[in-house]
Amino acid sequence: MFNFTTDLPEDPRGNSLPLMRCPTNRAVSGIILSTDLVGTRTHYFHGRTIPCDDNSCPACSEALPWRWHAYVAVYSPGSHRTVLFEMTARCAESLIQYRDTYGTLRGCQLTAKRANSSPNSRVILQTAQADLQKIALPAEPDVLEALSIIWNIERPSISVEGRTKQQPELAVRQNRLLQQSTLPTSTPASPLRNPNGNGS
Repeated sequence: MFNFTTDLPEDPRGNSLPLMRCPTNRAVSGIILSTDLVGTRTHYFHGRTIPCDDNSCPACSEALPWRWHAYVAVYSPGSHRTVLFEMTARCAESLIQYRDTYGTLRGCQLTAKRANSSPNSRVILQTAQADLQKIALPAEPDVLEALSIIWNIERPSISVEGRTKQQPELAVRQNRLLQQSTLPTSTPASPLRNPNGNGS
């Protein structure tokens, strides 16, 4: 059955989430909806972060270094907005400690701020159990689906292939031809993202 409408969808691409990195000038806070984090190796390539494809990675072919990034869905009760929060492995260590203590990340009150005003300074995470007596959390979003939309790749299948810094090392398998045909070839570099900078 076909479904037609005269209204625009909230997001024509599907169940996507806006990507958020910790800003330089303020702290961000919210409640984690994900039961666990999802992470993968990434490259800063032609002005954007892309996932590392072990078999046919264009960034690896140019000998660019990779960094491991983790992602969780974070909900703001005040704005009722859900975002996909990105962090490095070093930054995510406090989330691993929280998960190991409570068995899940869902319901964790997360506050993130940078150590100083540099856009590449270290991100410091603070975690605590959120008071959920008066808050009804939305359902857990599909983080892998959201990442697939952001990176314009086929929805990957994953398997755990070891651990990096106590975090699952995930093998992401996807359609190689689709990835090669949709990755950007040239976009202007963002002044806020320095692949050689320190911090997260």
